[in-house]
Amino acid sequence: TWTSSYTDGVVTATETDAHGRVTAIIQCRPPTGDIVLSEFTLAGAGRRARTSAVGIGNLTVNVPSRVERNGRQDALMINLPQRPPILAGVQPTDHITVTVNNRSRVLSDGSAVKMKEVAYGCWGS
Repeated sequence: TWTSSYTDGVVTATETDAHGRVTAIIQCRPPTGDIVLSEFTLAGAGRRARTSAVGIGNLTVNVPSRVERNGRQDALMINLPQRPPILAGVQPTDHITVTVNNRSRVLSDGSAVKMKEVAYGCWGS
């Protein structure tokens, strides 16, 4: 499931699994407007990676990524540039797919729409 928040200018959407564990976070921070996708289930696969593929619908971009500590666990941190073109064609049924070192995960229903909401909430600030 997804939850959203807006605190001190930072727009955040958080995905949790059936056990209440955080599995992904999408954030946008003004003034740069960059979107940061933190994916927690692929952190082990991404340890030696320098890039990850992020897809929405039929569009995929390869972007820089790194693994870093986020709270009490490691996360695959992916920085998407301001106003990434993959957001332009988001459809309500699209999902975000993250791939690193030949391992992929499809984020839960509504993930693409959540990323779009986070981005526009941030850019509208």
